[in-house]
Amino acid sequence: MHSIRIIHKFFPSIYSVRKLSSTITIPALVDSYPIEATFFEATLPSSTSSPICVVISGATGSRRQFYYPFAKYLNEQHHFHVVTYDYRGTHERKSTSWTLLEHWARRDCAGVLSYFSQKYPQVVHVGHSLGGNMHALLPAAINEQVSRILLVSSANSYLMYHKWNLAFLHTCLALLVLREPLIWAYGYYPMRSFFRTGVDLPSDIIRQWARWSLHRECFVDENGQLLTEGFNSVKCPILALNFVDDEFYTQQAFNIFTKQFHRSTHVETWHLPKGGHFHFFKENQSLELWKEIVRFLKTGDTTPLK
Repeated sequence: MHSIRIIHKFFPSIYSVRKLSSTITIPALVDSYPIEATFFEATLPSSTSSPICVVISGATGSRRQFYYPFAKYLNEQHHFHVVTYDYRGTHERKSTSWTLLEHWARRDCAGVLSYFSQKYPQVVHVGHSLGGNMHALLPAAINEQVSRILLVSSANSYLMYHKWNLAFLHTCLALLVLREPLIWAYGYYPMRSFFRTGVDLPSDIIRQWARWSLHRECFVDENGQLLTEGFNSVKCPILALNFVDDEFYTQQAFNIFTKQFHRSTHVETWHLPKGGHFHFFKENQSLELWKEIVRFLKTGDTTPLK
């Protein structure tokens, strides 16, 4: 998950994206809610025997277009099929009481992973911030379908694990002080309309996010019951990337989260100097790192390049 302070503004080349990709609708699990997605289909070399599909699950408040540069790189340079998608309720300026973080995980994310697991022999999940948290909540049958997991800036978002800086003060103000007055005034959480960043969100999404930030275990429902059974069903290799200069979270927040994947065959953490909370997905700042993690996406190899 991430704070509300910054969402990188990315305006992709419409022509180039359309040329390489297609907009598709994927049915969510349970209720078949239509999930809007962009699919980058690879042209595979004849030597490829086992095509790989990379599913990118985004951070709270991030549009799927934010991940286009990374998706295009994997697709064009390394022949991955890649999909980015929007969670339900994203962009909708209305109250949607049926939208909870559990719905985003157990229906939306689960539906996308399940859909592509039926089409391709290997599905690799890239989870950015909240996108990586999904594995705590996902059904066992879905977690077991994933071949490898790349976590990018995914943490336990308990407020006491935040860095105590201006971003922390802004997060407290936005989540705990202004949240309900803004929901009352707008009928939804106006991340874009009021804070001029990210996208507007359903009211219950932000309420649950605030609840998580006040609980040491983070992942709880409205009754305080833990939502962490998914950790037990993740058995594939995991590479976790986090950065010293992350605007919001301490290394403790990242470590506490990744240590819960206790049944994974291998968990490797790269705690790197620069990358912030969002910069990994900016090509001009992370291209060299992208080249390194491609080996993990293909084979599970976590050995850094020399």
